[in-house]
Order: sequence, then structure tokens, then C-alpha cells
Amino acid sequence: MASELSYETSDDTSENELLERSLSVWRGWSAIELEDFTPIALDIHTACSIGHYDWVRTIIRRNEGIDLDRKNFGGWTPLMYACYIGHDNIVSLLINAGGCNMNTKNPRGLTPLMLAASCGNESVARLLIRRGANVELLDKSGWTALFHATYAGHQNFVAFLLEAEANKDAV
Repeated sequence: MASELSYETSDDTSENELLERSLSVWRGWSAIELEDFTPIALDIHTACSIGHYDWVRTIIRRNEGIDLDRKNFGGWTPLMYACYIGHDNIVSLLINAGGCNMNTKNPRGLTPLMLAASCGNESVARLLIRRGANVELLDKSGWTALFHATYAGHQNFVAFLLEAEANKDAV
């Protein structure tokens, strides 16, 4: 399966370098032998990133009081992964489970809303904003979610954020 990846890494590649890359190397369930797949090996961060809704739900049910804001080694929460990839059903599941801070930031200062904006995941953003995500937060570069959507060229997302009363002068 390593030969199917779209980039090559060396032993010296750091996790931070890999976090700068898209998580879109996932090839779907057909790329692995399903009988060899053991969901027990997936942590909640991985399950959120690949869209394994049933396993995320199982983790939440089995681990009452689980810290859904726990950051992994790269400084990302499960919600950040789900927002970045655009798994709105998992975003909804995490938010409804409670204990999810929708305004938490990763090491670069990106919030789940900013991650959704950079990828054009409008349905995710609707969920976040409806549940109270702050549209005006700034990342470490001083960019808002509106700026991320504009920079990435997601015109519909920009229109949505403006309708949600994002401050156009903050960009």
C-alpha cells in the first residue's frame, strides 16, 4: 500500500511536515483487505479523519467522559480532522456528544471553522456556526475563516460567511 501514496517520505520526515500535506491519501476501503482491518486499532483522531462514523460513535459510547478536545501529537483534535476532510455527520456526532470546543486552535492557530473554510466544506461550517463557532477568530498569521475561504477560492463559502455576518474588513 505504501507504493500507492501520492508522495514519498523518508525516515527523517517529521509529523509536522506530514500535517502540512492533505490527508487525501486515503484510498477508500477497496485499497485494503477488509478482513484484515481491525477497527480496534483506530484511535478517535484517525477514525474522524477517514470518516468511520460507526467507530467514532462506538468510541464515544464506550468511553463515557472521553476528552473530545484532546489534541494528538500534531496538535489536532478529532473535530479538526472531521472539519478539514468534510465529514459533516462526524462533526455533528462530536458536537452532539458534548465537550467539543469548536474554537480550539491547532499549533498554527487554525480552528475547525478555518480548516473547513480552507477546504470549502460549507456544510461543516453551517453546523459549526449554528452551534456557536466564532467566525472572527484569527490564526497565527492574522487570518480569519473568511480569509482562508477567499485565499482558497471557495466563492460559495465566502458568500456563506458574509451572510453569517463575518467581518469583511478583518480580512
